[in-house]
Amino acid sequence: MKLALADLDEHVADSEHMRVPSADLLGKAYLTERAGLITDQAANPGHGSPKPGGTVYLSAADESGMMISFIQSNYMGFGSGVVVPGTGISMQNRGAGFSLDPQHVNYVAPRKRPFHTIIPGFVMNADGTPLMSFGLMGGPM
Repeated sequence: MKLALADLDEHVADSEHMRVPSADLLGKAYLTERAGLITDQAANPGHGSPKPGGTVYLSAADESGMMISFIQSNYMGFGSGVVVPGTGISMQNRGAGFSLDPQHVNYVAPRKRPFHTIIPGFVMNADGTPLMSFGLMGGPM
């Protein structure tokens, strides 16, 4: 699969613009050459371990045009570990994106927001009224 994806990424495009004909990529000689690169040492020995998620995104609108774009992301398991008394709500810890190194671009300072990839937002019409809500739940992009 990895070899096929590598070839796809390198060679496959609009058929009018491919530099290597698809017939060559599917030819017996080429496939035999690629198959020779597969060994039991290169195979994945087991299942992966995906990181657990901790983010929920909600978007809603009513008939009058009122909208919300809401993201709750505890970040790193249980968030900050602080629970609002009487609610069971765990506070997030996006502040973990800050650095304590004064030379670092994300050094903690007043009026700074930590770098993160969660984005609740709205698309606006030309007249400034909201058209739709959207959100990105983050992760490496």
